[in-house]
Amino acid sequence: MALWYKAWLESRTRFLASALVLALYCVSFVAQARIGFPPVFDPHLPYSTFVWRGIYNGIDTLLFVVVALMLGLGGLRRERANGTAEFTLALPVTRVELLQSRVMVAMIQVAALAVIPAIVVPPLSARIGHPYPVSHAVRFAVLFAASGAVWVAAGVVWSAIITAEHTAAVAVLATPVVYRAIVGGTRLNRWPSANLFNVMSAARLDVLDARTSLFAAGLPWPLVLMLLAVALGLLGASAVMAGRDDF
Repeated sequence: MALWYKAWLESRTRFLASALVLALYCVSFVAQARIGFPPVFDPHLPYSTFVWRGIYNGIDTLLFVVVALMLGLGGLRRERANGTAEFTLALPVTRVELLQSRVMVAMIQVAALAVIPAIVVPPLSARIGHPYPVSHAVRFAVLFAASGAVWVAAGVVWSAIITAEHTAAVAVLATPVVYRAIVGGTRLNRWPSANLFNVMSAARLDVLDARTSLFAAGLPWPLVLMLLAVALGLLGASAVMAGRDDF
């Protein structure tokens, strides 16, 4: 547990700041809906679609992706640049154990961030007279968490490749932009599940009702399991690179 606590101390500022921003965004969105819904230009828009556009397919999705990538940053290479790697390496644990604890904490944190809209939006929506089903918010949370696991793993890979903290941060910020450009500009665009942004919002997936933007079917569990497998693959590659470091 000491390693988990160490990982928490190293990432708590990023996590808590991100959780606060995401929660405030959800609160402000519902508060604005009190007077801004239905929109003048689309008076027949379902509230569920209004929420989907603003929460599950809005600007906060990009924030979530960047935060998930940032939560994956860290590790011995970063500590080496900061001059603290010798202390960490003196601990009676292996490099892989250090990586595992950091990854597990990051995964728990990204799952907690994914749940925030499900905790905030339905009860506040009910208070303004526009109920939003909790069960559907939870389903979106699962998709966010599964996609977030891949983004966290990608951040861990960057940590295993790049030593400089600022360079790693630039790589993190560029990753979703480059990824989206590659997926959108190639044949991968034919498969909606190849785009993690689509998966997070369930856009273009068969499970989402086009009219209400609510789930017309259950969660796409095979896709969720595939995302977790991709995350495990990336983490496995990171573990191999971490084991080969000679400092």
